[in-house]
Amino acid sequence: MKPIVLKATTEEGAPLEATFLPDKGMNLISYKRGDVEIIDLSTKHDFEETLSGLGPLIGPHFYQRRPEVIPRLETPERFPHIAKVMEQGSTDPFTHGVSRYAPWNFKATPTSISAKLTGKDTWNDVPLSEIEGQEFTMGFEAKLLPTGLHLELSVVSETDSIVGIHYFYNLPRGTGTVTSEVQKTYYDPNKEKTIPEAWLEDGTQTLTFNLNEKADYAFHPFPHPREGDILLDAGDYRLRTTYQCPSQENAWQLYHPKGASFVCIEPVSSQNPRCVNLTVSSIAIQLQILNPED
Repeated sequence: MKPIVLKATTEEGAPLEATFLPDKGMNLISYKRGDVEIIDLSTKHDFEETLSGLGPLIGPHFYQRRPEVIPRLETPERFPHIAKVMEQGSTDPFTHGVSRYAPWNFKATPTSISAKLTGKDTWNDVPLSEIEGQEFTMGFEAKLLPTGLHLELSVVSETDSIVGIHYFYNLPRGTGTVTSEVQKTYYDPNKEKTIPEAWLEDGTQTLTFNLNEKADYAFHPFPHPREGDILLDAGDYRLRTTYQCPSQENAWQLYHPKGASFVCIEPVSSQNPRCVNLTVSSIAIQLQILNPED
């Protein structure tokens, strides 16, 4: 299947382009403002092997499920990525949920995508409910506007579930900073802790995280608990991520292995991504690429 390429122009006249692969998990394989690409294309190899690089989604589950709840697949050979994933030490053949792997049903215009994925859909003749271990319905809406890429994700499921994005953003200078107003506690990775004072500007709740350090943490927005605003300064560009969630069951995960060429800023529909407790959730996300001087 051909990629879907959305195009728009900023109010300043800069071209915007977002490219998705609906038959491979609705992966965002490119997002550009002019000649500036913000997706880390060096992760393409991971995407080709395990569908985990570039711009994958999250849902209906986060990270790796407990071994006792992972359904047994009768025909794992139908899914070529599984052997490589297990070889890398994963206990879950569909880390972060089947939505990042399976083909989506969709309709598209030059500036938008409307897509749906359900447990009744099949992939390689296997119902997705058998892969995920539950019935579910996920929705995905993408619009490329002059203000950037606007996403809406939703899920309704039999058991607890989550939706979000796991886009791999390029760090062209090998480092950068992430800034956001946050609550005073965070998850590391499943234990709630008080944010170290060294991460905050003096006397404020402004997080300024230096990407010289590794991160795998979940933060919560402040002062509005249902609205996040995160700024990535990657040197050659800046990316503003804003999101809105109907409930306080939300967070944004910051993932950056030490020395990695990328950082992931992951708004999700759960306060603790590793311990979800809703069967109906949604989140709206906006991604605006800024010039360094903006």
